[in-house]
Amino acid sequence: MKRLSLSALAVNFLIALILSFVLAPYLSATQPQAVIAAAAITTISATVQYFAPTLFAGKAMMALQTQVWTSELIENPFPDGSFITKSKDLSEWVDHDKINLVEAGVEPAVFEDYFNGNEDPLPLANIKDIPHEVVLKTYSTEQTRHRELQDVELQYDKRTSIIKRHKQALDRNMGVRAAFAWTPAVNNAFNKLITVGANDSMVDAIIDVQAFMAGLDLSSELNVCLTPDHMARIRKEDKVLYKDILNENKMYGFNVFQYSQTPLFTSAGVKKPMGSAVENGDKRATFFWATEETFRALGSVKMYANLNDSAYQADTLSFAQRALIGAMRANNPKYFGGII
Repeated sequence: MKRLSLSALAVNFLIALILSFVLAPYLSATQPQAVIAAAAITTISATVQYFAPTLFAGKAMMALQTQVWTSELIENPFPDGSFITKSKDLSEWVDHDKINLVEAGVEPAVFEDYFNGNEDPLPLANIKDIPHEVVLKTYSTEQTRHRELQDVELQYDKRTSIIKRHKQALDRNMGVRAAFAWTPAVNNAFNKLITVGANDSMVDAIIDVQAFMAGLDLSSELNVCLTPDHMARIRKEDKVLYKDILNENKMYGFNVFQYSQTPLFTSAGVKKPMGSAVENGDKRATFFWATEETFRALGSVKMYANLNDSAYQADTLSFAQRALIGAMRANNPKYFGGII
């Protein structure tokens, strides 16, 4: 059954309305007449596209309405329940696909009754923030080949299905990058990295990370993303805790997520570069992070379509998403945890 896109009709009507008002003075038409003319143009166009979609194929309909396609890709970029949403959304601060990040400096010290018997001026602390401008990365999907994209545009379900594939590809790409950026590579005063052996307790390791985070007096929302293997170990160790996690998505104060494409570590505990192939002895890491210490920023979205491509004798389509995901303290990441 054919379906017309309401968003496409709205765009067509808006374009026709603007054109009618521009031409109205030259045709001695009133404003109500301009509105009626716009409605008539939209109705005729929709009728022709519905009952005779091939009439203007390759002629008047040479271009797809990219705003219709990209608007659906932009809407809800990350699925509900995605761990990426547990980060600061800085998209509104993106300007021309650039963003200015500010890394906070040190906190000033506090003195009690400093001037009680003391005439010296208060010490001066350098708390200058560290600004740095970052250009959003461009993530492009592979081309997909289709027959008659102009016809597909009139079929909401089919168009949505095509867009969904590209959206899922972009979301998976962002997930891998977020997991890599939010997993610590070393164990230090502000980051906790634990290696668990085959006979060690996974639950005990999580409790140790929770204690570490509590020791830093973090006020931010805390989260954990478990690998399937680590989730299975929890189930074997504590079935009650496992059921509570499934029911509440909470554990020891952490929001709980699961993800299979977390960073790889070697058997020696070294974090491998993103995109590395799995080798013998490699393990994927569960990671912990504070929401306020991470960010996501989305910029412009563009659609690239080639209609009647001679190389494929079909239409090709791809999307480009400008985006950036990382840690707020990029130069000195803090408040992350990992279990290998």
